[in-house]
Amino acid sequence: MLTKDDLKTRIQIAAVVEADLGAPQKESGAWLLYFCPFHTNTRTPALGVNQETGTFKCFSCQVQGDIFTWRMLREKEDFKQALAGYRDSLGDLPEPGGVTQPPRKVTSQHQPPSAQWQARGNKFVKYAQDQLWNSPAGLTCGLDELFRRQLKPETILAWGLGYNPAWISDDPNRWGLTPCNDDHKVWLARGLVIPAWAEEQLWYLKIRVFGNDGRPVNGDASQGKYIQPAGGRTALWGTDTLNERSGALLAESELDAILAWQEGRDLLSVASLGGAGKRLNARWLPYLIPYQKIFLAYDRDPAGQAGAQKITALSPRLVVWPPPYGDLIQYAQNGGDLRALMVAMHNSVAACQ
Repeated sequence: MLTKDDLKTRIQIAAVVEADLGAPQKESGAWLLYFCPFHTNTRTPALGVNQETGTFKCFSCQVQGDIFTWRMLREKEDFKQALAGYRDSLGDLPEPGGVTQPPRKVTSQHQPPSAQWQARGNKFVKYAQDQLWNSPAGLTCGLDELFRRQLKPETILAWGLGYNPAWISDDPNRWGLTPCNDDHKVWLARGLVIPAWAEEQLWYLKIRVFGNDGRPVNGDASQGKYIQPAGGRTALWGTDTLNERSGALLAESELDAILAWQEGRDLLSVASLGGAGKRLNARWLPYLIPYQKIFLAYDRDPAGQAGAQKITALSPRLVVWPPPYGDLIQYAQNGGDLRALMVAMHNSVAACQ
């Protein structure tokens, strides 16, 4: 009798969805895009079907799963009924010479860190959050810096920001990592702790490094302005807040994105790749496909503009739109109206509709 795994190997998710919905509206790499049948979705296709992973996901209503989930939702069946239905459609024995689905090509970078890494990371995040609001260093250094960056308390809480008051060297085994030598450690820097959750999982941690003086280090510091503990994976920051608005803003850094979210999340969706040199991994591309325009509000410096120009080659819907000067935070700190900037972006989308 064919098992669940046998069926998932032999039945392609693309064929199942196409049988129900017809040909896809769009294609992008391994992804097929459809209008989602599980909610009102008529403007831009929000349902992605990944031919490599054998899964589907709606990037608006968040319904997701495999061939069994699809059938259970579409046919109002339970798992046993869906399993029996697929067995009936194929028969219990493999057909001679039958074509099977090719092995799925899912690299480790397309998967979140291990459950152990995430558990340890979330424990550190909770520690840093407590330190931010309850320790002298957190209040006088961490919160002071976040307030200086124009962030409100409710915004800081919403994004789970924290503060680590001292450098910590942690055992990599606690993170589920194999140390390369006896001296190998997971280093957690002193500074602002920025967790990156995507699809309700912790993909990476970033720390804005602070010096001994309790202030953020400069760009020429030996350890760098930012440090990411080992074991994290690349992700599109902000995916869990993306919605079906017609436009999106892509900021250079997570902190810039948080401020933009605070000031204009009712106008545009907001996300970040986490740096001027970061590329858009195909794993996260479907999250941006529904948007008519995506504004690259990168820093107005050579690195930021070079990074933005590289990304625009992916699609004409990507538009370079930097702040009038500096980065988004510097612009706001110097009296710039960030919301007005986002209104202009929003109106630019509306004019094209």
